[in-house]
Formats: sequence, C-alpha cells, structure tokens
Amino acid sequence: MTDRSHIFEGIRRGHDLELVLPTSRIALGSPMVISNASAFSLEFFQEAQRQGIAYVWFLHDYTPVCKWRLFYPLAEPCFTCYLKPRWLPILMGAALIVWLSPLHREAWLQLYPELASRPYHLAPSPVDPNMFRDLGKPRSGVIAVQSLQEFKGRGQVLQWALEHPSTALTIVGNNPIPEDDLPPNCTNIPDVPYSEMNALYNRHEVFLHLPESPQPFERTCAEAYLAGCRVMGNALVGALSWPFFHEGREAVTTALRDSPKRFWEAVEQACG
Repeated sequence: MTDRSHIFEGIRRGHDLELVLPTSRIALGSPMVISNASAFSLEFFQEAQRQGIAYVWFLHDYTPVCKWRLFYPLAEPCFTCYLKPRWLPILMGAALIVWLSPLHREAWLQLYPELASRPYHLAPSPVDPNMFRDLGKPRSGVIAVQSLQEFKGRGQVLQWALEHPSTALTIVGNNPIPEDDLPPNCTNIPDVPYSEMNALYNRHEVFLHLPESPQPFERTCAEAYLAGCRVMGNALVGALSWPFFHEGREAVTTALRDSPKRFWEAVEQACG
C-alpha cells in the first residue's frame, strides 16, 4: 500500500516509471528506487555503481542486512552478522536512503553508524484520511491488530489482557495460538476487509500496540488514531517516534497525506 501511494504520485508528477522485479530482464541506465528489496544480488548493485547509476534505498524493514526482517532483535549477534560488511558498500553508495520513521533510522544506525553521513529522508506510511476518520459514535474497549504475531507483541498483549480482566480486548487478524489460550476478556476476529476497518476502529476507545522489536512505522497505529482511537503503544512503535504524532490529528493527517509528495521531492533532488 505504501509503494502504491508513492507510485501513483510519481506518475502524477510525470515520471516514466518502470516496475522491476529481481526476475525481470532490464538494461541498467536510469535512476532507481529500491523498495523493500531482498532478492536483488550484490552484483546488480555493484554494476549500477560501476555505471554511475543513481539509486535510492527505500527501506521498509531491515532487509537486506537482516533475514529476520521485522523480527530484527538488535541483539549482540546482529553486530557481527556476515551480511553487515557485505552490504555496507552498497548502502553507502546510495544517492539517498529513505526510512519510515525516526525510530526506524535510529535502529539502522545502531547497526550501521556509517550511514549517519549519508543523505536521507524520513517518509511515514501514507494513510488516506478520507478512509479513516472519527464517525462520532459511542465507543468502548480496546482493539489490537495482528498483535498475536510474535514480533508484534503477542506476549505483551496477552499479559496486558490478563492485567486488565474487566476491559474487553478485540484482537484482529490471524491467530497462531489456540482460542482457549486467549484470556476470557479477549475476542479474536480473524479476517476484516480493509474497507471495514474504520468502522471497527470507531467502535473502540483505545488502540493497543506493544511490539517486541523496533517496528519501522506501523500504519495501523495511524489508521486507528485518525479513526478517533487513543493509541497506547511502547517505545518500539515507529509511528509514535514522529513528533507530529503528538501534535494532534490535523498534524498527523497532513503528514500522512503529504508523504508521497515529500518522498518524490527528496528523490528528485537526490537523483538530479
């Protein structure tokens, strides 16, 4: 969804965009935006560097330097991983590095302090404010989305439910554990169409998000906030590391709506 928003804005701005997969046969020659790529080879980028082709790294998680992607633990073995020296010259050669939040960049810099010297841009995940808004209806209880995934904070969310037995908690998304293992105040809703999420957020007072590893952004937090929920998160939520997230809904709306425009302004400047 993030890439789609940026692609549409790029086309609107008159860019002749060609979408390329690792299996595509292409002739290098034009500036490139590398978005969340994990399967392009080192040789691909080395050839781009040899030809002097500008490329932008648009990082959505922690690939290509961490095979665990969003499970990125920032543990001691991360700092001696064989992937670290392999990709440093490629990352350092980027015309621009794009991260999704201040926290996302900070987590990367802990592993790669060398990247602090490189041009960068922070681009929050675009969220359509027309799709997520406060409907002014009665609310009650707490909602969490995809939080039964381990890296999304399963342990913390279940512990929170146990510590607040009188508060109803709606958990949305696939449930990898038996229903009987959920605390009695929890209700799991496996599948909700995206078009129905605004109404579901609007039925709840609080959005709960307690991930176990540093999450780049977490668009669900932004969606819920725009839908009128109070967001309860920890220090590992990238969205909450943005100053605008503490300046009110108008500031959040503006930042998320304008993200694709700001993204292309930065890319155009970096690539000439």
